[in-house]
Amino acid sequence: MIHFPKLSEEQKKTSPILTREKIMETFDISISTLRRWTREYGLPYHKVNRRVFFKTDEFYDWFNSYKVREN
Repeated sequence: MIHFPKLSEEQKKTSPILTREKIMETFDISISTLRRWTREYGLPYHKVNRRVFFKTDEFYDWFNSYKVREN
């Protein structure tokens, strides 16, 4: 089971760019999970040559779209 850290407004403002390594470290996931998030779940990313980057705002918007609402 994946345990997601609580996200605060302060964490959103730290950097405009996230790397694959930072996301994998923060969420304790593998590269294959991150690739699945981009291919199957539509996580937006940007590619410069062979480097892959994620805009922080786009990542958190995507992440928050999967919020489960309690009844």
